[in-house]
Amino acid sequence: MRTNTAPAYRLQLVFDAGPTMPMWRPLLRRLRRALAQDGPFEGVTVSVLKADGTLRGRQVEDDGLVTLVFSDCSGPHWYPGAAGERWYKTLRSWARVRPVAVVQPLPERMWQRTALPGTPGRLHAPATGSANSELSFTAYDSDPDAGAGSIPVPVLEPSSAWLENWFTLLGTGGTEVPAAVAFIPKALPAEETVSPAGLTAEELVLRFRATASPEAFRLAGHLAAGVPHLPVMQRVHRSVETAPCPSHLAEVILSGLLRAAPGLPGSYSFREGVASVLLRTVPRSSLSRTVALLRQAESSARRPLVAAEASRLLR
Repeated sequence: MRTNTAPAYRLQLVFDAGPTMPMWRPLLRRLRRALAQDGPFEGVTVSVLKADGTLRGRQVEDDGLVTLVFSDCSGPHWYPGAAGERWYKTLRSWARVRPVAVVQPLPERMWQRTALPGTPGRLHAPATGSANSELSFTAYDSDPDAGAGSIPVPVLEPSSAWLENWFTLLGTGGTEVPAAVAFIPKALPAEETVSPAGLTAEELVLRFRATASPEAFRLAGHLAAGVPHLPVMQRVHRSVETAPCPSHLAEVILSGLLRAAPGLPGSYSFREGVASVLLRTVPRSSLSRTVALLRQAESSARRPLVAAEASRLLR
């Protein structure tokens, strides 16, 4: 990816450590290594974005700085509220004076469920290293209703093709590249009143079934048999699918069926009644195999891995 003629930049890589992000840590490590080795950057520093909208880590400010935010854009700090106000204020302050983009680990088909869905089109930079506030965007279809004072931000898949388009935008003045673009609003709208906590377990599961892939819905039923902590969920996922796709597990984590639980990152709990509803969607023979797998793992883990509801169903 590195070229001899491209300007050298310092990269600030911001990792979103919100409640839905722990499963993407291995991808972050690979991305950081690739950017440090092959990107047009003199150095890479990492900051951590917390769920309260604040940042942890050394903050660098200079004329050659660009920022990549690695996020699924689904944590509470991406939505209206106190955390969102803090985070968007920071994001806008960066985008007014430097290049900023978001690397989205979710597949493009899932972006519409996030706070930054992205609209496909063409993005133009008037000069080398243009700040986001200087970019112009033309959608392939109808232009999005961005709102007055909104600033465009490219949303990228974590792949060479998407990143190279962004590098071209950074390094070549007057260029135009294909891109998916979201907009940072001047002000966040009022908080929404509808939340998963206001729905019954049956309503939550029906809502998820209406939008989820078949693989994700099947996986959710099996995950309800175990304790929904990320290592356990990944173990169940590998047993259910011969070639597990991370996006299917991400669908479940982002579904509203779960909420973050106290403890290590990647600790969750099912909302009240949801596990019981999900378990009824799984054939008894399949459920038995999942429970047996978790029982085998319990001895080495030295803690319960099987959900009480699953145990009761199989008695």
